[in-house]
Amino acid sequence: MAKQDQKASAAVGRAGEHLALSRLSLAGYTCTLCQIKDHDAYIQTEARTLTLQVKTAGKKYRTSTKYAFYTPRKDVGVSDVFAFVAINLGAVVFRRGDELTTVTTYVSTEEFMDEKLSMQKTFDSFK
Repeated sequence: MAKQDQKASAAVGRAGEHLALSRLSLAGYTCTLCQIKDHDAYIQTEARTLTLQVKTAGKKYRTSTKYAFYTPRKDVGVSDVFAFVAINLGAVVFRRGDELTTVTTYVSTEEFMDEKLSMQKTFDSFK
């Protein structure tokens, strides 16, 4: 990947992290951006502190109607929660890390339209 492409990719990733954390903050969660190897942030819920990993895409995957995100295998430092960000839609979908089963996770445009429901469902599952 060319140096300019790496910078652009890093900028998109950072924007996705901030967008995801802003959604969580507006929902009443306390978030701390940490950017360590396996996690991007910590989220404080009423019950416990959760780890978050943010994955950001700038556009749909090839000619698909879905966005594609690389997700690590379960045996490799998986965060409690994943935030999938479609930066061009300004939308975030949340899922439990232990529900991810493949190295590529696909999220449809329609799923991004139910952003608040995905957040509520994901975080309620930790209660």
